[in-house]
Amino acid sequence: MLDHLQKYIGNEIVYKNTRCQLIEVLEDGPALVFICLEHKTSIQSDQHGGAHRRVHETYTVPCLSEVHEDLHPVVKEILPDEIHVEFLEFLISA
Repeated sequence: MLDHLQKYIGNEIVYKNTRCQLIEVLEDGPALVFICLEHKTSIQSDQHGGAHRRVHETYTVPCLSEVHEDLHPVVKEILPDEIHVEFLEFLISA
């Protein structure tokens, strides 16, 4: 089922009032990773904590809503309506 989400990499949505693009599906969680396409940047630290470059902000969104047992609204926006129930059942049973 997570392989199905891979098909949506590259899709764009509006998240936190910012145009974002799906760039990765994480099995751990599972979660979706989005990169901001607008000019918002943040300073990225290296492994030693030194700030050396500016990068576009990213957001990691869990597939399940943290509020109630349902898909996260962003996941609902990415996936077609007809597979919402099937994907929710997969996540709950995993």
